[in-house]
Amino acid sequence: MARALEWSRPLDERTLRHAVDYATRSAEAALQRNEASIAVRIARQLGLAQPDVAAHRELLGRALAAQGAAADFVARNSGSSDPDTVDTLAAAHLSLGDLMTASQLWLSLARSDSSRADAFLSFAWCMVRAGNIESAEPIIAHLSRLTSHPKIDAVSMMIAMARLDYDAALVHAQRALAADPEAHVWLPLGPVFHSTGVANEASFALGMRLEDLSAILHLYEVGQHVQAGRNREAVAGADVALALVPDDRWAAMFKIMALMASEDKLGAAKAQADLAAATGARLDVLTRLVDLLFDASAHQQVVDLGRIVRERLPQHSALLSTIAHSASHVVEMDLADEILASLEPLGETIVKAGLSPFMVLAMTDDPALQRIASERRARILPGPTETLDVPMPAPPASGERLRIGYFSNDFHNHATLKLLTEALECTDRSRFEVVAYSYDAFPEDGERTRLKAAVDRFEDVTLLTETETASLVRRDGIHVLVDLKGYTGGSRLSLLKYRAAPIQVNWLGYPGTYGLAETDYIIADPFIIPAGAEADYSEAVVRLPDCYQPNRRSRTVVETPTREMVGLPETGFVFASFNHVYKVGGTLFAAWMDILKGVPGSVLWLLSKDPAIGERLRARAEEHGVDPTRLVFGPVMDNEYHLARYGLVDLALDTFPVGSHTTASDALWMGAPLLALSGRSFVSRVSGSILKAAGMEQLIAGSFDEYTAKAIAIGNDPGTARALREALVRGRDSVPLFDPARFAAHLGRAYEGMVDIWRRGEAPHAFDVASVDEAPARSVEVA
Repeated sequence: MARALEWSRPLDERTLRHAVDYATRSAEAALQRNEASIAVRIARQLGLAQPDVAAHRELLGRALAAQGAAADFVARNSGSSDPDTVDTLAAAHLSLGDLMTASQLWLSLARSDSSRADAFLSFAWCMVRAGNIESAEPIIAHLSRLTSHPKIDAVSMMIAMARLDYDAALVHAQRALAADPEAHVWLPLGPVFHSTGVANEASFALGMRLEDLSAILHLYEVGQHVQAGRNREAVAGADVALALVPDDRWAAMFKIMALMASEDKLGAAKAQADLAAATGARLDVLTRLVDLLFDASAHQQVVDLGRIVRERLPQHSALLSTIAHSASHVVEMDLADEILASLEPLGETIVKAGLSPFMVLAMTDDPALQRIASERRARILPGPTETLDVPMPAPPASGERLRIGYFSNDFHNHATLKLLTEALECTDRSRFEVVAYSYDAFPEDGERTRLKAAVDRFEDVTLLTETETASLVRRDGIHVLVDLKGYTGGSRLSLLKYRAAPIQVNWLGYPGTYGLAETDYIIADPFIIPAGAEADYSEAVVRLPDCYQPNRRSRTVVETPTREMVGLPETGFVFASFNHVYKVGGTLFAAWMDILKGVPGSVLWLLSKDPAIGERLRARAEEHGVDPTRLVFGPVMDNEYHLARYGLVDLALDTFPVGSHTTASDALWMGAPLLALSGRSFVSRVSGSILKAAGMEQLIAGSFDEYTAKAIAIGNDPGTARALREALVRGRDSVPLFDPARFAAHLGRAYEGMVDIWRRGEAPHAFDVASVDEAPARSVEVA
C-alpha cells in the first residue's frame, strides 16, 4: 500500500486540492526537463480522477505535442553521428520514454569524448530512471568529485531514496537548492520544496505523502476494493486505468495485489510482464517480474528471464541470488554455482545488497553471515508510525494462566501444523490459554479443524492491518506471542515491530535468527545451538532439553508398495532423499555419486515434479561416471502414500547446508535410518538434533568425508541398515522425539521461564529448560 495512506476514509477537499496541485506541478517540471512521457502519464491520470477539468486536457495536449516534436526529430535525424545531434536525439528518446535508446546514445557519446560529463550524467539519469542503481552510482560518485550540478544531486537523491536512506536524500535536496533555487525542477518531491520554499524533514514527509496521493487519485476506489478483499472488482478497476495508462505502476500494483490475494500467482506475474513491456522493459520492473515468477514457483521461467536480465544488470546481487535460487530448484547447478561465486565475498554482498535471509540459508553454513542477512532485512521491515493506543498487558499474577499466541499463515495442511498440533493438544489448559492468529487464505481442511479444537480460540486476521492485529493481540492480553514464519513465504514478520506482546518468540517456522530487536527469544536445543554459539543469534537462546521440533506420535500411512510399483529394481541397496531438489548442490551431488560408486548395485531414489529435472540429474550422474539408470525418480504424493515409500528405503541421505527437517522425522518414524550432515548453522543442525532425540546419534556426520564414508559402510552392510530400522521401529513409542506430551511439558516450562524473567523486570536472556526427568523441574539460566 502507499506510504501513510489509509483507504478507510475518503480524501478531504483540502488534501485532494494539494494532491492535484502537486501532480500538475510534477508534470510541468517533467516538461521542463524534457521528460514528456512522464507528463503524459500524469495528465492522463489526472484526467481519470477529474474528467471534467479542462486544465488537465490542456496539460495532456502540451505533453503530447512535446512527444510529437520529439518523434519528428527522431524520424529526421536517426543515424546521425554529429555529437550535438546525437545529444538531441538522446533527449528526444528520453522525451518519448525510451530510456534504453536514450541511455545508449548518451553512453556512446561519452565513450567517444570522455570530457562529456553531461553525457555521463544523462546516462546515469536514465539508469536511475530504469531502476539500475548499481550502474548509476559509481558514475555519480565520480562526477560529484569533479563538478557540481543540481542534476547530480537529483540523481544522488533518487539513489538514496531507492536505498530507503531518506536522511541522505534530504541532504542532497538541500545542497541542490542552496546552489540553485530552480533545482526543484530536477529533484524528486521538487514541487513541495518549490511551493513551501524550504527543504526540511516536514516538507520531505509532506512530499512523500503527496507523491503517493497524486499518483493514485484515480485509483481510490480500486484501492478500497483491494483493502476490502473485493479482488474481482479491484482487477476490473485497475484494468480500466491500465487501458489508458499502460505504464501506470500503481494500477499494476493494485491489480497484482488483488491477483495474489486470489492465489492467482501466474496471473500476477503476467500483469507484471505487461507492465514491463509498457515501461520499455525497465530493469526495476523486470526485477519485480522475476520476483513474482519466483513467488509463483515458476522457476524455469525465472532462469530463462534471468539469463537476459543478468546480462543487463550484472551487479544486481539481490536479483542474481533469486536467479541462483531458482536455478537450484530446476537443478541448473552450474549456473547457480557461477552466480554464487560472483557474489563473493558473501558478507560484503549481504551488507550492500540485502540478500533474502531465506536464500542465504542455502548459500552458506556460516551462522554469522546468516545473522547479518537477517539484521539487514529486519532494518527495512515496515514498523508502526505511531504508538498503539491499546496498552501492553501486565505480567500475570501467580496462579494466573499464561496466554500464548501463535501467529502464522500455515494453519492448514502444512508441515508446520502437522508437527505442532499434537503438542498443542497435550498443552496443560490449567496453566496455559492458547490463541491461534491466522492470516492465510486457504479453505477449511481437516488439519485446521483439528487445530481449532486444540486451542482456546482461533482468530482470522487475514484482512486486518498490522496495527489492527497488534491491537487485537494486546486486547487479548497475550503474554507470549510466537511467530511461526520468519522469513518464509507470505510472512507478516513486521507485526513483531509493533510489539504486539510483551514477549515475542522465534520458533519452528524459520531455522535461523530474525535479526530483529523486537524478537526476544529463539527456541532451540543443545545440539542445534550449542553452548558458545549464542552470538550468532540476535535473540536470547532458550534450549529445550531434547529437540526443538515437536512431533506427532502417530501418522496415517497406507500399506508399503512393492519395489516394482515405485520403479525400484528388484535388488540392490536403496539410498533415498525425499527433500526439495533445491537443497541439492553440486558438492552434495558429487558426494552422492561417490556413494553410489562405493556401493555396487545401489540406487538413489529422489523426488521430481518435472521430468526435465530428472533428465538433468541423470545427465549429471553420467558426467560423474555413474550409470544414469541408478537414479530413480518418484512423484510428489499425498502424505499417507508418500510415507509408505519409506518402507523400501534402506538409508535416507540428508542434504546440506539446508538439511532435512520434517523429512527427517518422517523417515525416522517410518523406520528408515537417516544419515545427517551437520554443520554450524541452525538449518544444517536440525536433522542431527532429530537423530539425537531418536537415539541415533551414531548417524550424525560432521564433514562430507565422514558422511560419504558412513554411507558407503552402511550401504555395503545391509545387516546394519536392518538393525537400525528395527531399533527405530522398536523405540518409536518411547524415544523423546515422538512424545508430544513430554514436548508440551518442556515447551510450557520454556514459556514460564520467559515470563518469570519478565516478572523480575530483567531483560530477556538465555536459559536451558530442565528436563521433566530431572528434579527439581526448574529452568537453568545460562550466563
